[in-house]
Amino acid sequence: MGNPVVHFEIAGKNGESLSEFYCSLFDWNSNGNVNGIYGLDPASENEVCGHILPTTDDMPSNYVTIYVQVEDLQASLEKAESLGGKTCVPPQVIPGDMGAFAMFLDPSGNCVGLYKPND
Repeated sequence: MGNPVVHFEIAGKNGESLSEFYCSLFDWNSNGNVNGIYGLDPASENEVCGHILPTTDDMPSNYVTIYVQVEDLQASLEKAESLGGKTCVPPQVIPGDMGAFAMFLDPSGNCVGLYKPND
């Protein structure tokens, strides 16, 4: 089996209204607002949790990003680049002992996240 999608982000100018929209539409549960970020629990057996967040002036006005779990962030970025992608965020440690992430643009310009949990 391939690498699983383990997280998602949905961003827009008004994080609160987006959170209310998606929670109402899909019966998701919000874990509340922490610094403007709404944690989501899809409340299903095969859940993929995510966040809804407001965008800032230095971000695209709207976006949806998936995060794929990998064994090696740098090796995955290098493979993406060899296939025509471009690294946009090099490996970064997530505060709170939550692993690390990186991001790349696919050949069409879609931003995709990579996630590596702590060992």
